[in-house]
Amino acid sequence: MKKALDAWAKRAKSEGYRSRASYKLLEIDKKYQLISKSQIIFELGSAPGGWSQVISKNKKNDCKCISIDILDMEEIEGIDFHKLDLYSDEFKKRIENYSNSVDLILSDMSVNLSGIKVVDEEGNKDLNLFCLGISKQMLKPDGALLIKSFNNSNLLYLKKEFEKLFTNVYIEKPLASKTSSAEVYLLGLILK
Repeated sequence: MKKALDAWAKRAKSEGYRSRASYKLLEIDKKYQLISKSQIIFELGSAPGGWSQVISKNKKNDCKCISIDILDMEEIEGIDFHKLDLYSDEFKKRIENYSNSVDLILSDMSVNLSGIKVVDEEGNKDLNLFCLGISKQMLKPDGALLIKSFNNSNLLYLKKEFEKLFTNVYIEKPLASKTSSAEVYLLGLILK
């Protein structure tokens, strides 16, 4: 198990990616071509920048990508990074101009784990619902939302919430995800 994790980390380092998470997005994007089809992308919770690097390398030249995190992130070519709290008034103002115009919203966010299972699960559920809520406001009719979630008691509920909003809903478990982790990715395609 540890060898597999080390292999992903070593590969990320040798290929210049900031985190092993890059391979999760690369695998999902290879299957669905989310990035290359997009003109406007929002990435929520972008630090340290592994997903932003994948977006930068795979987006069209004229694609605009806005990445947001409460933490600092080193600059990445072609990525418009903003250090913002997603729950702030400043973030709400920033997204006002993007009503029904975004092709893709991505999030690899998770709450800072407390070690208390029910608290962590509810916190992550709230993050997922936040992303789902802003996707209603921001996405184009043929837009997509890809977010990290967890295979726990909330997953069925979250999948049903996705199915209310999207025509096609998928649960993905990329190879670079830890086998022992409950981490999965929820993907919604085409608004109803």
